Amino acid sequence: MRNTLGVGLALLVFGPLMARGNELAPVPLTKGVRGLVTLAPSQVEMDGRLLEWSQAFCTPLAYNHKSPENRAAQFFYMWDDEALYIGLRCLDRMQANPAPLQSSFNGDAVEFYLDTRSGDALRSKDWTTGAIHLYYSPFQGADIKPRWVIRGGIATSNIVLKGVEIAASSNANGYECEFKLPWANFPEFSPKLGAVFALDAELCSGDGKTRTDRTFTYGSPLSVQQPASQGKVELVKAFDPDYLSIVGPASFPFWVDTPWVQPERAQVQGVVAIPPAFTEIVGLVEIRIHDTEGKVVKSIPAVMEPFGPKDGPFVRAIARWSIDEFAPNTYFATARIAARTGKTLTTVAPRMVAEAMTQGR
Repeated sequence: MRNTLGVGLALLVFGPLMARGNELAPVPLTKGVRGLVTLAPSQVEMDGRLLEWSQAFCTPLAYNHKSPENRAAQFFYMWDDEALYIGLRCLDRMQANPAPLQSSFNGDAVEFYLDTRSGDALRSKDWTTGAIHLYYSPFQGADIKPRWVIRGGIATSNIVLKGVEIAASSNANGYECEFKLPWANFPEFSPKLGAVFALDAELCSGDGKTRTDRTFTYGSPLSVQQPASQGKVELVKAFDPDYLSIVGPASFPFWVDTPWVQPERAQVQGVVAIPPAFTEIVGLVEIRIHDTEGKVVKSIPAVMEPFGPKDGPFVRAIARWSIDEFAPNTYFATARIAARTGKTLTTVAPRMVAEAMTQGR
């Protein structure tokens, strides 16, 4: 398979010196799509290691946490004719899940939401056949013993899933996990290029105990109640940087917080997550402060900051400004992310949802 992602990123670096052939032109995305699921470049080996996931679409999480080396994560999404695959790489120095299977969200785990229905039923308020809600965890206690279960009492809890596979690996810095969900469980859905469905992936963190934090890729705790909280995603052959005008907010999430503990006089903090495929491509991140009419009144360069294991794939961009510089409720912020060529990759705003259980970071 042609390495479309690699070619696309090269175009961003070398600019107009390289011509894009028609065969590389991205297929337009369906209206309302917020994310992608990229075609697996080869057979996915369910070994709990994300070796074949470098070309997959990624949604970073929790890069703004007060302890990112113990919380930040990357969800990846791939597909083939057989199944949907979800990859997770998480920094976590206190790994465990002490909960029984039916409440395995109560520790280090993933709470996963999926809606494969079509037409007006997709992302509707109610859970009906074709929309499911499940949990999976790499751990049983402190041991790597992957397990999963359909949630009871909500969603289509009477569905019997077949062919599910889960695998995980870990080290002192964190863990990786692969989850395989065969399409055969959803006979009304046809996996093909351009197909649209909805999902949400919630990272549950337990810090060695029960759940202390939860963070969502697309929605919020509302995803538990109704599929309408999920994000539409589309099956594509490969990720193309031109898609960032649409899926950039999921690829480069942006948070604005006032941390509860600070070593200096009070500051506001803006954090932009840089997905791993773009850590060598992004040349500039600037936080733009707007007045309430939308006018940019100040631009603040953000500093690129690797974190986690040395030479690892976790990078964020951080900007800070005095809490007195702009009074609360008199401004909003956006982040512009540009390639080393200067080309804008995407411009994003903070998400207007309560996407975490623990506030204050």
